[in-house]
Amino acid sequence: MTNTFDFYIYPREADASKHISLQSIGAFILDAAGLAAKVRGFGMDYMHAHGLAWVTSRIAIEMKVYPREYETISIETWVEDCSSIFSTRNFLIYNNKKEVIGQASTLWSMIDFNTRKMVDLLKTTDLANHVVTTQNELFTMNKPKRVDYKGEDNPNYTHKVVVSDIDMNQHVNSMKYLQWAIDTLSLDEIMNKKVIRLDINYLKEALYNQNIAIYSNSEEDNKCFELRNEAGQACCKIRLTLQ
Repeated sequence: MTNTFDFYIYPREADASKHISLQSIGAFILDAAGLAAKVRGFGMDYMHAHGLAWVTSRIAIEMKVYPREYETISIETWVEDCSSIFSTRNFLIYNNKKEVIGQASTLWSMIDFNTRKMVDLLKTTDLANHVVTTQNELFTMNKPKRVDYKGEDNPNYTHKVVVSDIDMNQHVNSMKYLQWAIDTLSLDEIMNKKVIRLDINYLKEALYNQNIAIYSNSEEDNKCFELRNEAGQACCKIRLTLQ
């Protein structure tokens, strides 16, 4: 069984082109995941009450069309699989004509809120009972891919993590990394190109008051990013494929 949720695009969720920004699409996808989990009894509020938290390991998004501000989109979501460590949740994004305009796939794990270590999904939740085994023929994208960064060792810029970057899990919000990467693009790229595929790998938590260095490299139509903490450890790697 799948769940579907509607999202209205306010101007604050659009970029300079007046179309929804990629980070807003990502936020809607994560919201849909959270709402679906809540409906099925393993949402973030329940998990926090038991000292647990969902964390995203990888995200992939493919977009054919970016809807404009003031439009409404629908996001259908379902759990594809569940192992002891990871679970895959997929998404279809529809416009107001019920046409598929995008797809997404996400990889999730669960951590103990105090130890910050992974817990066994099969022992901690009944998530395996919610797996949808029937493949939706409209869903055609590949799962999230590993991002390999090969680029310069001089960062584009450094961002100090502030209060507004932190989410309920007390680490940097998943979409903030993407926002910092997109902020390295030019206004011309935002206005005249679009990201047709996004891959994000989350590797290490970024925390309040840390300085995060954003490194980037361009290869043909791909822009790759590595976001590192003060110790030089990669917190996140991102690949944008533009057209």
